Amino acid sequence: MAMTFEEAEALLTPAQRDALARCALEDAPLPSPLSEAQRVFCFGLSVLCEYEQRDEIFRYLL
Repeated sequence: MAMTFEEAEALLTPAQRDALARCALEDAPLPSPLSEAQRVFCFGLSVLCEYEQRDEIFRYLL
């Protein structure tokens, strides 16, 4: 069964979400390796960036 963005978000710590959100906002390289939850979360962040909803990403910053 595929993991949803919300499920991935729930599995990550605030610090993990913050680090990945900063990578998305700054177009920085992602850490490696990524867990499945981190990959799904990053994909969701990339969709937000693609559709110019970067403001939504700021809620994940500490």
